[in-house]
Amino acid sequence: MAEKPYPLVSDVMTKKVLAVSPNTSLETAARLFAQKRVSGAPVVEDSGELVGVVSLTDLADPDRERGGDIGDGLYYSLQAGLADEHGDPTVRRQGTVADVMTPTVLSIPAGASIVAAGRKMVGLGVHRLVVIDEGHLLAGIVSVIDLVRGFVETADNGGRPQV
Repeated sequence: MAEKPYPLVSDVMTKKVLAVSPNTSLETAARLFAQKRVSGAPVVEDSGELVGVVSLTDLADPDRERGGDIGDGLYYSLQAGLADEHGDPTVRRQGTVADVMTPTVLSIPAGASIVAAGRKMVGLGVHRLVVIDEGHLLAGIVSVIDLVRGFVETADNGGRPQV
């Protein structure tokens, strides 16, 4: 049996994902990204349904229209299909993630190679992909830095994946 030349997305992805809801305030999302040093997050409904993605670019774009809705101070950590709520629901600010998020979710299967993920990111001009499992459920997120880590570990291991 031939050894796979590169790790799979599931080998390098972030499994514990920070997520926001469409009702999360823009301020809460911006503070979350700054504190956790992330550049984007999936947007999920209370039911766990994935409805979009929001990035630092979305938050910072001064030309992006913002509605007058009031957002809450909640965000989530998702892992293995379970959601933990964080933040303060009593903190309310003008502007919601729904105002600026991208409703298109770009995804890749967990079993794809990191090369396939890299090609998809380059082709689409994006920095992250949502990772889905066989049941099309959110399994994680893979970013450019995750892919670079996988390529470096493979190179450092004499061309063999380190998983």
